[in-house]
This record gives sequence, structure tokens and C-alpha cells, in this order.
Amino acid sequence: MPEYFDLDEVKYFRIWSQQLFKEFKNICWDYRINLSTPAFEIIRNKKVMGAWLPDSRTIQISSSLIYGYTWQSVLNVLKHEMAHQICSDLFHLPMAGHGADFKRACSMIGVPPEYRGASGDLHGNIAISEAGSVLTSHGRKFIDKVEKLLALAKSDNENEAVLAMQKANELIEKYNLGQITDSERSPYTYIIINPGKKKLQKFQRRICAILRDFFYVKIVYSYLYDPWQDCYNKTIELLGTVENVTIAEYCYHFLDNKLAALWRQNKGKYSGNGLRARNSYYLGALQGFYSKLHGQKRGDVISESIVLDTKALRVQNMLEVERLKLGNYVAQRFPRLGGYKDTASTVYSDSFNDGIQAGKEIKLHKGVAAHDGNMGRLLSK
Repeated sequence: MPEYFDLDEVKYFRIWSQQLFKEFKNICWDYRINLSTPAFEIIRNKKVMGAWLPDSRTIQISSSLIYGYTWQSVLNVLKHEMAHQICSDLFHLPMAGHGADFKRACSMIGVPPEYRGASGDLHGNIAISEAGSVLTSHGRKFIDKVEKLLALAKSDNENEAVLAMQKANELIEKYNLGQITDSERSPYTYIIINPGKKKLQKFQRRICAILRDFFYVKIVYSYLYDPWQDCYNKTIELLGTVENVTIAEYCYHFLDNKLAALWRQNKGKYSGNGLRARNSYYLGALQGFYSKLHGQKRGDVISESIVLDTKALRVQNMLEVERLKLGNYVAQRFPRLGGYKDTASTVYSDSFNDGIQAGKEIKLHKGVAAHDGNMGRLLSK
């Protein structure tokens, strides 16, 4: 429990119960489900994460779930119990258990697969989900190969670093092509990046543009409730295969840390301009890095166009089908997804242009996913 927990437990339980009511209404609206609103109760139970009580029409959520896990896990357990309510109220099956009808109810409101089991199975599945998606052995080997290539990119030799980066991107592209025809391909999943702020910075959105265009993931800007501060924070969701979102998450944190390190080295040049100069430098650096990746990808397209044949066209069609499948997954998680309109920024040309040059020198380095279970969150400076 955080140190600033200075209100009595009863008051927190009341706040959380009110929030669960709001989340319930939002889920019903998102998925166009007509359920009557039940009572919500926070219970002190370490063994049961949640429960639907049809007789009293109550959904119970364990306080240990809120204490020990993220609010996203709380939402998924809430959806699990709402699926039981669907079985009772819409299917008229109060004893549906966790069989086919329950799974059908789960699909109606986007309950993730790891949250569809019996209550006794939820503990382990939630822990796995919080730590990061489990990779297949095939996917683990793939990430190991990319990891070694990106480790080479920290070389001081620019040609060697760029070549390593190109090889890594080629491997990512080939792997994704191979996954299309693999019957045991990794399922789609999502990872939530929560900077802990009510608003995302423009440079964070530019990082996401890089991930979207070069790392085979979809990006959704959402929000997540903070039960300890009683407020919402803006979040970034990466959606795709478990391998791709793992690599994209690493790249997000790497670039976020790299920008701060580059600014510390150069901020003395722009005294007096403060935060705007820093943000301009960040945007310039990301523009330079984007241009670098785009130049590599464009070179690949030009070389491939020389040997374009029926097989290549077939692969392009398969890629388009794959994009549609991922789009369907995103639509299931965000059934009322809207667009985001980017706005223009005022930048300082000096720091922005210097940032572009610095961005062209950025090299991804260290492993993609740390082997200590932190899934790439530990990054070197």
C-alpha cells in the first residue's frame, strides 16, 4: 500500500465502489450491452478476486486485487463478473459456470482469455498478465536474435551500427511474414504504458508514431483510473502479437530515456528557452530517427521492387489480411474507438534542427526484453 494512504479504509472502499459503478456503465456503453446496474461491494478476501451474486444482484471485488495489481486487472475481473451477470440476466442461465455460454458472454464484452477461467485460476493468470505476456518458445528465440543484433548497434562505428539496425528490422519483417502462415502463431495481446500523467506530451505521441510505422503494432491512446489518487491518467496501449508488443515496449522506453540523456548533454546551448526548447529538441531528435528508419525501409522497398513477382504480390495480400485481423482485435478491445487529430506545435528552430541531427545518430541498444522478468523496462543510459 502506498505511504500516502492517509484516509481510512472505509472511505477508500466507498470511492472504489463508486468507481466500479462508473466502469460498469462505461463497459455496457462501449459494448452496447443492456445490463441492469448491480450493487458493488469491496470485500476483504485474498482467495476470491471477484464474485457475482445473482440473488442479491451484487458484484464483489476483492480489496487485495486493488492493493496488489493495476486497475486494468481490476477492470478485467469486473468484466469476468459481468460475463456471469450476462449469463444470468440475458441468457437466463444462473448456473452457467465457466463453460461455452460463459465464454460467449466473455466475447461479448472483450474479456481477455487469461481472465476467463474459474476464480481459483485467476490468481496465477493475473500475475502472469501483470508481468507481461508469456512468449512462445518460437517467439523467445526470435527476440533473442533481435536482442543480439540491437546489442551490436551500440558500436561507435556508425556503419556497423546502422547495418545492425537494418538487419534487426529485416529480421522483424521476415518474422512477421513467417507468422502469417504459422498455425501456432502467437495470439494478439496488448501492453499498457502508463506515464502517470493526465496528459500525454507531443513527443510521446511522436514516439508512438515510430512504433506504429516500423514495429508492427497498433497504438491506442486511452486512460486508466488511479485508485490511490482517485483520478484518471492518460495511457498508451500497444496492440499486436506478443513478440511485437514486447519489442515496441522496449523501444518506447529506450527512446524516452535516450531523449532525456541527449537533452542533458546539450541543454546548455539553449539557456533561456526552457521547456519549449527541450520539447523542440525532443521533436527534432524523433524526426531525425524517424527519417533514418524511413530511409532504411525505403531502400528495402526499392530493392524488392526489382524482383517483384506473383509471389511478392501474394505476400502483400497476406500482409493486408493480417492487418485486418489485428484491426478486428483492436475493435474488440475498443468497440467505439475514435480518432486522434494531431495539432501543430511551435518549436525553436535551433534546438529542433540540432535534435534532428542527434536523432539520426540514435542507436537502439541493450536487450529487447530483459531476462529478469522486467520485460525490457531496465534500460542503460
